[in-house]
Amino acid sequence: MALRTYYWTQRNVSLYKYYKYKFFKPDRLMFRFGNAGDIFNKDLLTYLYQEKPVNIKNEGNRLLLVGSIATKIKEGDIINGIGWKGNDMKDMEDLLASLKVYGVRGPLTKSLFEKSGTDLSQIKFEYDPGLLIKEVYNLNTTQNTEEQVVFLPHYQDKAVYKGKFPKSLKVIDIDNKPKKIAKEIMKAKVVYSSSLHGIIFSHALDKPCVFVEPQSNEPIFKYRDYYLSVGLEQPEPIANIYAANFIKDKPTKLTKKIGREDFFFPGKKQLKEEGIIL
Repeated sequence: MALRTYYWTQRNVSLYKYYKYKFFKPDRLMFRFGNAGDIFNKDLLTYLYQEKPVNIKNEGNRLLLVGSIATKIKEGDIINGIGWKGNDMKDMEDLLASLKVYGVRGPLTKSLFEKSGTDLSQIKFEYDPGLLIKEVYNLNTTQNTEEQVVFLPHYQDKAVYKGKFPKSLKVIDIDNKPKKIAKEIMKAKVVYSSSLHGIIFSHALDKPCVFVEPQSNEPIFKYRDYYLSVGLEQPEPIANIYAANFIKDKPTKLTKKIGREDFFFPGKKQLKEEGIIL
């Protein structure tokens, strides 16, 4: 059966186009696999429901789990962990007020629905489901090592850094399968990240992470939303990866365990009744 969802894949291209653009238009932003935090949705949904996720962009009646995709909400969607970037959404207040909300990324996203008059009596959690990466891939963090210092740049940062990074770092492209990224994180002594899901995956895998300021116009709002959700003060980001100082930089690490029991996901019966599983 098919499970209707939505996650961001607008810059994904075929393997042929990927290599064509890489050589002839290297500054063009594109993905071979997808932005790991977004495509994690596929594996998370398969883990939870053993059904095939179908990515539906322009229709509602979907289960929305991971990503800053509040602006993409449609009628009949179930909100179950997604986030808001802090942009103006007053023109969507009536729609937001009509939705079922079981979970949001953090308290700032929750405030969007509160301001819209959404019934939040059924809300169960305020966490990013990306924190479940360990459970989804059955990873054992007791096998973590400290072989490398890793940098996970936000996908838009690649155009700024242009492949020029400090040699002391191992750079992991966020355009990757989430499980592969997880295994690289598990080998890290410390992770530097300007990608939100780089931070989230690092925390979930019990690794310290230094917040690097995104080199684009990516809003800091969404990072603060996440840090607040896990009870951490949002750290002052280092200006860029060239400013990294392995001695002075102060990474953050989760101070509490967050696992499957801290989340809620609607059952298959409900999803079938609402036309989300077909």
